[in-house]
This record gives sequence, C-alpha cells and structure tokens, in this order.
Amino acid sequence: MELYEQTAAKLSEMLQNKECSAVELCQSVQGRIAAVEDKVGAYVTQCEDALHNYTIMDEITAILNSARPVDNIINDLKRKSVCVPSWEFLIKAYEPSFHEIAKDTITRKDKIRKDGTKEEASRIYIGLEKLLTKRMTEFMFAIPVKRIYHNTEGFEVRQQIAKAIEAIYKYARIDTENIKRANAYFASCEIFTIWYVVEKTNTLYGFNSKYKLKCKTYSPMEGVKLYPLIDELDDMLAMSFEYTKKVKDEEITYFETYTSDKHYKWKQNGKGWEPVGTVEQIRLMKIPGAYAFRPIPIYHGLTRIRKELEYTLSRNSDVIAYNSAPILKIAGGIKGGEDKGESRRVYRVEYNGDVSYVSWSQSIEALKYHVETLLKLYWMQSQMPDVSFDNMKSLGNIGYDARQMLLTDAHLKVGDESGSWIELFEREASVIKEFLKHMNTSWASEIDNIEIEHIITPFIQQDEDATADRLLKLNGGKPVMSQLESIQQAGYSNDAQATLEQIRQEETITSQSRVNNIFGESSI
Repeated sequence: MELYEQTAAKLSEMLQNKECSAVELCQSVQGRIAAVEDKVGAYVTQCEDALHNYTIMDEITAILNSARPVDNIINDLKRKSVCVPSWEFLIKAYEPSFHEIAKDTITRKDKIRKDGTKEEASRIYIGLEKLLTKRMTEFMFAIPVKRIYHNTEGFEVRQQIAKAIEAIYKYARIDTENIKRANAYFASCEIFTIWYVVEKTNTLYGFNSKYKLKCKTYSPMEGVKLYPLIDELDDMLAMSFEYTKKVKDEEITYFETYTSDKHYKWKQNGKGWEPVGTVEQIRLMKIPGAYAFRPIPIYHGLTRIRKELEYTLSRNSDVIAYNSAPILKIAGGIKGGEDKGESRRVYRVEYNGDVSYVSWSQSIEALKYHVETLLKLYWMQSQMPDVSFDNMKSLGNIGYDARQMLLTDAHLKVGDESGSWIELFEREASVIKEFLKHMNTSWASEIDNIEIEHIITPFIQQDEDATADRLLKLNGGKPVMSQLESIQQAGYSNDAQATLEQIRQEETITSQSRVNNIFGESSI
C-alpha cells in the first residue's frame, strides 16, 4: 500500500515508529497529485519548495544525528561541495617572501670567498599579486556600496525600516568590512560573513532594542578552514569552519557548524572531538551568514610574468654589483717601482705603454625595455591600470572624461566581478531582515515588502565641477540640492541648520543696508 493511501492515524503511527519519514510521505503525496491533478483540480497552491526544504533538512539531520560518533559527523561536514584552491598553495604566489626566487639556490648560487665568507646572490622578489589584490579591492569598494530601498514610498513604517537597516550597516562598519573581505575573497578565493547579536540596550536603529547586530568575516587568510555543504540546487545545507585559538597558553582547535535551525560547536582533544556546551537554537530558520567563493584567485595566470621580472632584476643586480668598481688596465711592461715619499702614485711604463681604468658599459636600454614590457603585460592581462606615481604623473592634468576612458578596462573588470558580490549582499540583506523581525516584532509583517538594491560604483577620481555641471544639465539648469543640503555636504559646520539661519540673517542685514544707501543717496 502506497503512503498516500494510508489513513492519518496509520501515518502518524508510522512516523512515530520511524517506518517512514516526513519527506517520504510528502514525496508520495506529491507524486499522486502530479498523476491525477489535471483531472481532479483539487489544489489551489502546491508548495514544492517546501518539499525541497524538508529534503535538505532531512539530509543534514541524518549527518548531525547525535547517535553517530562525533568524528564521523565532522568528517561528513568536511565534505567540501565547492572547488577552491587551498590557501597553502595560493600563499606561495600571494606572499612575496614565499616566492620561488627567495629560496632558489640552484639558479641563484651564492659565492664562497677565499676566506670562507659567503657572498649572497641577489634575490629580488616583488609583491605584484598582493598589489593586484589590493588594487582590485580599491576599485570595487573605495567608493562605498550604495543601497536603494524600493517599495517604501508612501509607507511611513517601511521608511523607518529602511532607515533601521541602513543604521545596522552603518554601525556594523560595513564599508570597512567590505574592504577586508574583498582582499580575502580575491586572494584566498572564499569568505564567510556571519551576523550575530550582542545584548546591549540601544536606540541606534530608531527603536528601543535589547540587542546590537554585528558581523565577522572568516577566511583562509586568517587560518580558518571553511567547509560549505551545498546541494545540487546551490542551497546551503550547512556552513562549517575550523580554527585554532589560544586558551590559557594552549592551542585548541575548534569546529563550528551552522544549519538553518541549530549551531553546533566542538573542540579537539587528544582522542578526537568533543562537544562544547549545548546545541544552540537558531530562531531565524536560516543560516545567519553569507558565503562567497571563486574557483581561481584574481592573480591567476600572472605568476609567470612576475617570476620573469624577479629573475631579470636579480640577475642584473648581480652583474651591477660585480662590475661596479673600475679595473686598472696596464698596457706594456712596468719600469721600476713607485718612489717612496711622492705625493702621488706614479707608474712608469715602457715605451708605448699605457695605464687606464676600464669601466663597465651596460646596454641599459634593452633591460629597461624588457622590464617595462613585462610590467605593461602584467597589468594589461589583469585588466587593472598601473596607477603608480611615476606612471600617473606623466598623464598630467587630464579631464574627467579622459580619466573615464583610461579606466574603461578596469571598470569592465569591476562589472564582471560585481555579480558574485551582489548575490552575497542580497543574501546578507535577507539575514539582516530576519534579525530585524525578531528585534522589532511590530515590523515583522512589513519587512519583506522592502526590496534592497545594491549598487557597486567603480573607483574614479571625482571631478566635482564636472559632476555638478552634468546634474544641472539633467535638471534643466535648476538646483539639484537645497542650501541646507549643500552646507551639510560641505562638512564645515557642526550645526548646518544654525549656519543656514546665520547666513539668512546676514543676507537680510546686507539687503537692508543696500536699501538704506539707495534712499540716502536719493535724498541728497
């Protein structure tokens, strides 16, 4: 007999005795609906997503079954479902001191002098990968991410919610956090930002709250190993991470796991893993964080160019050191020796003999061309401009439009990378909304009605005059901000409203003075 054919009493008994699972029951019922619904038409709505969610919960529940050995549970949670390179591998390119040339004793052999001392070969390493990571981060987030809130017009409560969400971002220092996690993301290929509350009475969000919302980002750069468990539909079943912390002069390894409804924590002892405290319940019904990954670092494919630069400069450095001192050349035989007591040293040579110094004449232009070509190739393939001081000063004082043209490739690169970040921000906003529902229950029914649009603006040096001219043109030559707003944006006044009132008073006095002068001159 199929499950859908059983009575409710029988199904209840089977569920209690674990003869079937809720997921199996739902699958049986939905299979029957799919077979006959076209003929019957009995259902208005079918929640197929709910079945998928229950399937996910069923799978993760099986992994986290408390009856299983803890070591087996953690081994299953470490089944990483995304493919990212290990930080142990990536750091060899990212960190300059780990570059191959720093420890190369085969092609860069040290010289042993006759007295036994060592003359080290030149080993110049360049942190281009680290610089590229920093540059990409700056182009993405030097101008803070802007958020636009939709569906709030005409709704006072929704406007208050929007202000509260913006305050959450502000007091969590999200702009600084974006810089931090972008560096980690582009260098180590994965990040996980978790959001959590701390008990602290405040009014930061426009209402009396018992909690303050904060966030923390984990990445392999900080020695944290991330283990996302994602299903075939890209839904996250669990998020786990492993880290080591010093407790009372002892290094202890911890392993934490977040699911949609629980938070688990274990620590490693001499025999294996043991639970830390009790399992924490998560009221959000979703993992309270956002995860992002990429298959390759931002500097992928550029290592060979950087390596060529390092070896070229190192070899040339050795040549310069060896040939820096001129060599005395004596042509012909020397007649006699130097006379003692003479103020100057004098060499007496045979007829047609000569004494001179030989200095090294290097073809520096070829070397310069080679190095400059490699650097241009590096930045060209990375789609990032070389914005070093020497390179930028040669451009002179160019206009805003010209700067935009020069940065076209970099801005296209930012556009390519923006998609993953927008997804991260949207997941993050969803988590914040869920927290806010519990922090202010009176807003719970309205929070999901608000849509948040995240805008990433590629970096460019702003030309305020050009920007103002464009805005005035778009607005038909009329002002685009009030006098009060302009005072606020200038930032010179601690009280913009008081400053505006003072300006108005001064204008009134000046106007009255002009009137008095006019009438005074007329009477004369």
